[in-house]
Amino acid sequence: MNIWELSEKAEYIADKHQRLLSQWHHYGNTLIQGITLSKAKLHHSVGCNADESLRFFLFDHFAIHISLAEGFNSHTIEYAIALRDGSDKVLIAKAVIDDDGRIDNLISNRDREKVLDHYLELIRPVYDSLYQAVHDNTPLSLALLQQSAVA
Repeated sequence: MNIWELSEKAEYIADKHQRLLSQWHHYGNTLIQGITLSKAKLHHSVGCNADESLRFFLFDHFAIHISLAEGFNSHTIEYAIALRDGSDKVLIAKAVIDDDGRIDNLISNRDREKVLDHYLELIRPVYDSLYQAVHDNTPLSLALLQQSAVA
């Protein structure tokens, strides 16, 4: 392999990687808009992160972290919940984003309503568990949230 063949491969890799990151950023912007512009009372507030992930505060007690999974060229979006300070983080859901911005091969990352609906369906078990704990006057741990989310 000569330098020009290697250069072509490197350029292809860089272009594909940049396209994935662009689609990821667009997904994040669409989800933030969906949450902030929604008239529904979701009790989410947007948090700031220095890295490439998204963070929402839920009921001002929990933090929902959304990020691309570790690893080069990862197309997996991971949804995790933690205490507000970031401790006790547990994975609650996963989705996949492709190079064209489709989430789970179904939803365009440009469709605000569908992106929000998809996200809310992924975290629905969290709301269900919180509702049940409040309704029954029982404490709720993040381990229980994780179990209900992956069940």
